[in-house]
Amino acid sequence: MTAALRVFARRSYREAGVDEIAAEAGYSKGALYWHFSGKEELLTALLEERIDAPMRDRVALLASAPPERDMSVEATRAFAQQLDQQREAMLLEREYWSLAIRDPELRARYAERQTELRGALATAMEARARHLGTPDLTMPAEDVARIVMSIIGGLAVDELIEPGSVRPELLGEALALVYAGLVARAQGRGENTS
Repeated sequence: MTAALRVFARRSYREAGVDEIAAEAGYSKGALYWHFSGKEELLTALLEERIDAPMRDRVALLASAPPERDMSVEATRAFAQQLDQQREAMLLEREYWSLAIRDPELRARYAERQTELRGALATAMEARARHLGTPDLTMPAEDVARIVMSIIGGLAVDELIEPGSVRPELLGEALALVYAGLVARAQGRGENTS
């Protein structure tokens, strides 16, 4: 998978060939097909391992972390680590996003993947709010999760296009502002009904 990631990063997903990936890995084309049905399954496995699994780990931490643990700091650390260690995978994920916009089959799979991740994040944010004893969200948790994932994706694109332009702390600061805004809105709504 590391060889495939290198080839995808160098040539793009569309331009990369199975023969080239197999050669980069030092295997025959048949050996690659023994493990993966083709380039698309390899892409899916790469994204699962390098992007989705780490996100699920962060989501699980958000859902279970004790109230005194500042999760905006955790988000900053994880974002910086991903930018540093998984830059090629992030580039591939953005390419997949771009291809999915125009390809109905890829779009359906991408949307399914995003829906699953967004649902997990929404559930974790609701659990975190309960741990912190904050008021109920004033909008559906799925909507908040969509906003959070869009912020993460947007900052990642900025960093991919202009390396070094995004302070890693910016993600944590943005998430803290979103959270503070939601809490203030919920408290204001509670005061208006009193």
